[in-house]
Amino acid sequence: MSDGDDRDESGTADGDTSRGEYLLGAVGAVVVLLVLAFLGYQAVVVRDGAPRLAVTAAVAEQVGEGWVVPVEVVNEGGGTAEQVEVVGVLTRDGRDVQRATATFSYLAPNSRQSGALLFSEDPTDGRLEVRPAAYTLP
Repeated sequence: MSDGDDRDESGTADGDTSRGEYLLGAVGAVVVLLVLAFLGYQAVVVRDGAPRLAVTAAVAEQVGEGWVVPVEVVNEGGGTAEQVEVVGVLTRDGRDVQRATATFSYLAPNSRQSGALLFSEDPTDGRLEVRPAAYTLP
């Protein structure tokens, strides 16, 4: 170009940065800082917690000569639980009639798994208590 104009092909002077480039750089920096803050939070706060297990049981269904009770176990805590044992105890008139267990191999933080407890006695005829019984830490 002539007359001492030091502009390049993009129309900006050599060494000049446009407002759009500054804006894009600022947005990128904010995104990077947000990602780092999220990862730091996950590493320090969430993962330091212990597993918090909760079990819910659905309505029992008769299947063949037995009964199936669908269960869902949820890990609401920040730690992983392995070999999670869920137990269901059927009682009638104050005495234990039958016990069933299910083992879930792995429950990551904030995850859920489904399974079933199997009974030969009718679990709708009595009181059925379903709860987590044990787990191991990785």
